[in-house]
Amino acid sequence: MNAPLFNKLNMYKDSGIYPFHMPGHKMGRGIDMKDAFAMDITEIDGFDNLHHAEGIIEDAQKMCAKTFGADKSFFLVNGSSCGIIAAIMSVCGDGDKLIVARNCHKSVMDALVLSGAQPRYVMPEVVDDFNIFGAVSAENIENVCNANPEAKAVIIVSPTFEGIVSDIASIAEVLKKKNMLLIVDAAHGPHMRFNNFFPKTAIECGADIVIESLHKTLPCPTQTSVLHTSGNKVNMERLKKCLAMAQSSSPSYIFMAAIDKCRDYLDNEGKADFESYVNRIKNFREGVKEIKNLRLLDRSIVGRNNIYDYDLGKLVIFSDSINCIEIGDVLRKKYKIELEMSCPTHCLALTSVSDTEEGFERLKNAIIEIDKNLDMMEKRENVSFVFPKPKVKVSPRIAFNAQKMDVDLKDSVGKISAEYVIPYPPGIPLVSPGEEITNKIVSIINKYIESNVNIIGMKNSSLEKILVLM
Repeated sequence: MNAPLFNKLNMYKDSGIYPFHMPGHKMGRGIDMKDAFAMDITEIDGFDNLHHAEGIIEDAQKMCAKTFGADKSFFLVNGSSCGIIAAIMSVCGDGDKLIVARNCHKSVMDALVLSGAQPRYVMPEVVDDFNIFGAVSAENIENVCNANPEAKAVIIVSPTFEGIVSDIASIAEVLKKKNMLLIVDAAHGPHMRFNNFFPKTAIECGADIVIESLHKTLPCPTQTSVLHTSGNKVNMERLKKCLAMAQSSSPSYIFMAAIDKCRDYLDNEGKADFESYVNRIKNFREGVKEIKNLRLLDRSIVGRNNIYDYDLGKLVIFSDSINCIEIGDVLRKKYKIELEMSCPTHCLALTSVSDTEEGFERLKNAIIEIDKNLDMMEKRENVSFVFPKPKVKVSPRIAFNAQKMDVDLKDSVGKISAEYVIPYPPGIPLVSPGEEITNKIVSIINKYIESNVNIIGMKNSSLEKILVLM
């Protein structure tokens, strides 16, 4: 068959690889939808319309809201990105201010371009020993709100990719007094409601709009997400219009059915399965607690860098002696384990309720063996990351539409960036489109280049030039 992608996926399916990566159904282990193609229909009679739901889709969304503890829930078939875009556009118009956690997903930046909103940033701290981001604090958010009292809303991410959780309840209390909405990108936390082992969800803690990716950590296919609302501050009619704009006009009934089936699973047999899942996480963490050269992120970081809680379902592994991309390669080639992410400083095994005891055992044995093989290696020096306060000169929308040109990095001081410069990890922009490039930023970029830090976002792969506004 001359179908390279289809063939490659079939080879991967039959390879014996264990998937510690998305989606959360783990290659079909957690959901049976063998007849999916037979259920792939359009908006025929009796099957409702996602963008004007008043029948079975509306019934399914109401059941979903009850399961997740929301007042209303909306199915998303274009992933959490479309929910984030719709949420921001429902609150902000051209020129409105939006307070944004600097470690937010790129879809937030897309929403700023589409809406014309003006970002005002709140900076999470970097956790020094790990070079990942901590949380944002209620105090920091209140300070930015006081400086921008006309801001319409605040958007933060919690939990983060690595499982860091902010104090949502305190942040929500601050914003309630200021009559600002709280939007939470909780794409990595849809599982947290279903066992007390995990942190409380953003909806439980008082957020107004919460977006969750079911496909990340629950048994649901890629692109299936849900947007939840709580309280009476959200303009529901505008939100519905924005959701219709951000999503396909031909929503997949397979995806919607999968969300509905996942919700039913969570209401029934999922309760017992979550108990087993939690025990597997505990056993894994207990089994690797004697490792000496690798480090597994745990709740010892709670209380540092504004971190309020931590999701132990994220298995984040750090090394001070070896590039963690190599660990990912070894796990793949020798142990037949594929991780969600490997970067120079750490790697992430993403778990879900669909993971098996055999999968956890395979990963545990592999990590113990890899750790022993690192005994003779010297520690390497980690780079300290610095992020100056951004100087926003024009909105992301103006920057996106403006004429642009390449200049040498050394000649860019004082100019307005037309692209991102993002050291990864930790994955936060040093500069974003519409922001001034300062002498300090150029010095930091050069330092990172000398230290072989991976920098993404720049069009010029040599990193010698940067795209700026003309």
